Amino acid sequence: MPYEITSLLLKCESTDFSVLIGQIYSYVNFSSDAELKELLAAYERSPTNNQKVRLTQTLEREIRYIGSSDVAYAFRKLLGDEVPAGVSIQEIIDDVSKKLKVKQKLLGTPEAKVERLVKAVVERTFFALTPEQQRELFEKSEVGKEQQDEFFDKIKNNKAHFLPLLLSVLGPEITATIVQGLAITTIAAFMGRKAAEELFKNLIARFPWWAEWLGPIVWGLSLGWLAIDLQGASNRKTIPVLLYLGIVGLRDGPEEGEAFWNEPAQV
Repeated sequence: MPYEITSLLLKCESTDFSVLIGQIYSYVNFSSDAELKELLAAYERSPTNNQKVRLTQTLEREIRYIGSSDVAYAFRKLLGDEVPAGVSIQEIIDDVSKKLKVKQKLLGTPEAKVERLVKAVVERTFFALTPEQQRELFEKSEVGKEQQDEFFDKIKNNKAHFLPLLLSVLGPEITATIVQGLAITTIAAFMGRKAAEELFKNLIARFPWWAEWLGPIVWGLSLGWLAIDLQGASNRKTIPVLLYLGIVGLRDGPEEGEAFWNEPAQV
C-alpha cells in the first residue's frame, strides 16, 4: 500500500523527528533505529526536500511496523516491497481510537483523524486536573485572573464545549499553547517516567516552562480514562506517536472540512 502520511510528516521539524524517533527507538526485532538516526543526521546536515522525504518515508515505515505483528512485517519486508510493510496507517489510527474510546468518522484523512484524537484527549486530560492544577496551567500560560474567572464561570454548565470556550475566551495563541501542553502531558503519562523525561529534554527549547510544570503534573496525575489495556510494547508506542502527530497536524489549523475546536470528545 502507498505512503499515507508523507504530507503530515513533512510538517515536522528536526525536534519533532527527534521526538518521534526517540519513541520508536529500542523497539526490538525488525525496526531500523540506526537508519532513522542516520537519516535525521543527514537531513540536519543538508535540509533538502529529498533528504526530508527519505526521512519521512522511513519513519512511516517504522510507525507501520510498531502497529503490526513482527511476522507479517518481516515477511513483507523480506520480499523487498517498495511500499512500506505493515498495516495501513488508517488501520493503526482506528485501533488506537478504539483503545482511547474516541469515535472517528468513517471518512477522513489520517491527519484529520489524529487531530481528532488530540482534541479528545486534551479535553479529558484538562478535566482530570484538580481545580488548582487548572488554575496553575492558566497562570503558566500567562492568562490573567479576569480571563480565568470568565472561562471557569462559562465552563461550569458547558463542559461539552471546552475547546471552543477556551478559544473564544483566551484566543488562538494561548489555546494552542494549552492544547499542546495538555497533549504532551497525556503522551508522557502513556510513555512512563524514564521515556517521558527524555521527551521533556527534547521539547524544553520549544516549551521552556512546560518541562518544569509537566513533571509534577504527570507523576501526580490520576487519569481514570487512561485505565486501558496497555499490555505489549506497541500500545505504549503507537498511542504517543499518533498523539504527537496530531499536535503537528494542528499547528497550522485543522484539516479542510474539520471544525476548529468545536467537536466535543465522544466516549
